[in-house]
Amino acid sequence: MRKTSFLVFLSVALVLLLSFAVLAKTSIRVTCIPGPTAERLQAQAKAFMEKNPDIEVVIDVAGGAEEVYKPNFPVIAASPDRPDMAWYWVDGRQYQDLVAAGLLVPLDDLYESEGWNEVLPQSTLEKYTSPNGHKYAVNVTVVWYPQVYYNKKIFEEAGVVPPQTSYVAYASNQEWYDVIGKIRNAGYEPVSFGGKEGWIIGHTHDTLLQRMVPQELLNDFYNNWRPGWEPKVRYTDEAWLQVDRMLLEWKEKGVFAEGFLSRSYPEGRMLFVQGKAAMYQDGSWGVGILRNEAPELDFGWMLYPKIKQEIDPKFLLYAGNGMMILKGTKHLDACKEFLKFIMSREGQELGFRVTTEFPSRLDIDTSLIQEIADPLVYEMWLKLQEIGSSTGWDDPVPAELAERSFILFQEMLSGMRTPESVGQELEAIAERYRSKKK
Repeated sequence: MRKTSFLVFLSVALVLLLSFAVLAKTSIRVTCIPGPTAERLQAQAKAFMEKNPDIEVVIDVAGGAEEVYKPNFPVIAASPDRPDMAWYWVDGRQYQDLVAAGLLVPLDDLYESEGWNEVLPQSTLEKYTSPNGHKYAVNVTVVWYPQVYYNKKIFEEAGVVPPQTSYVAYASNQEWYDVIGKIRNAGYEPVSFGGKEGWIIGHTHDTLLQRMVPQELLNDFYNNWRPGWEPKVRYTDEAWLQVDRMLLEWKEKGVFAEGFLSRSYPEGRMLFVQGKAAMYQDGSWGVGILRNEAPELDFGWMLYPKIKQEIDPKFLLYAGNGMMILKGTKHLDACKEFLKFIMSREGQELGFRVTTEFPSRLDIDTSLIQEIADPLVYEMWLKLQEIGSSTGWDDPVPAELAERSFILFQEMLSGMRTPESVGQELEAIAERYRSKKK
């Protein structure tokens, strides 16, 4: 009887010990949007938990994707039910409100201890450094834009010499206009894209800014909306207006396909897919879309031409896909460990294998990229390492400034307003932000 009682006691004790062990496991909740982002994080969480059985990572996939998650997350981040970690867009819009409200944990210690300052592009490090000098998020994946994809058959038919180097396709505006003229004479539209969606025009404008404005002044344009900022240049100055005029000149010189302002994103692409346009503007993600929609199409890629001889063209890198830790988490150490894994070479390469979204680190094994990526995308990635990148202006500025600029560019290209009036309205918005208390 005593033996039976002892065995019962022992069994109960073991159950209690196991229960306490389960209860002792740290559980962190990570929220993100659906799609490749969720797939990547779920795979990384699984691999991390295999290495760290004492930490449970729960990936909470939000409904509604960008149109719901983006405006709602700042409210969630301030609520008592906020997650421990989150994926979110790092730009000058809602993200800056999160920083200003003190809702995020600074990650400067991880940038130092994990060597992120050495393996992330300089443009990314600058983008992720807030005005107070701290970094509150880290970039996990990147895309680059805008590239010009060209139909090799149409180029040959039009007598256009294909770019000898994808880096600087054409060395001047005049060479570019000569190419445009030959394409039109052969009966094809030149560059097609859906200008009905203003962000695409914003990409073209961002490119011209990089080609025409020195980086020092570009940096000022990224920041001159901040409260208390003393701008070196304003949107009413020639530094900005010359770019607006060049965008308008490209339209008047016939660079863009007829009717581009009335086409949506997919409609702009269809003109290229159907062989009616010789070129198509899109980001690095466009290659996969074109392979799917036009598998027989033989196309190459190039960057937009050099405008000023003293400024070398660069890629525009979108590094807004960020991970952050919410202030107030009870499991800060566990969150940091998971973030370390996400940003490790192992974690980054795993994410790339799962989704083919490009890792943010520059030291990823080249053979892995070559093995998985489309050959054209791989070629772009190599060039990205070689010539470097810059940041598109509409990423770090406030939502109001960026979104209003898209409408203003559309109105300017449709003849409804002048470059000067565009500059005046943008300057008024920026000045209103500058005048706010710090």
